[in-house]
Amino acid sequence: MAASSGVQTLVDLSTMEERHVIITYRLDRATILELCAQLEPDLMSAIRHPTGIPPLVQVLSVLHFLASGSFQTTVAFASGMSQPMFSNVLSRVLSALLKHMRSYTVFPQVEDLPTVKGDFYALGHIPNIIGAIDGTHVALVPPPAGVNRCTETGRVIIR
Repeated sequence: MAASSGVQTLVDLSTMEERHVIITYRLDRATILELCAQLEPDLMSAIRHPTGIPPLVQVLSVLHFLASGSFQTTVAFASGMSQPMFSNVLSRVLSALLKHMRSYTVFPQVEDLPTVKGDFYALGHIPNIIGAIDGTHVALVPPPAGVNRCTETGRVIIR
């Protein structure tokens, strides 16, 4: 299917099986479309450029990149764009996602950690779990002894 902007769209989300959508993008079709609608105002400026890419293609290509852990060149080719163009799209979509991050991501407060750990333990009998991402296990390793993070500036201070 060809996009009206001149960029060849190689993916038609409406014809993909739901299972394949979830495997490829780690989100279901409805969530992807909702996300596109929310990010569209931030991504529309790209369409005004003659080589602009529709918001759905931008979001799908970035979701595929994040879900696959592949290289920009590979995802760009699969999405019908050049690597430099994909690099711009990646930056634009990630910036738009950051604007809306608090709508989708919740981090527990320090005072809630014992309750959160207890709730996760009750679910899977795995100790010291404070969150889950897409069902993926992510090991959090504390910094080496003597390293403290200064939260006001984001700088790491070694003592």
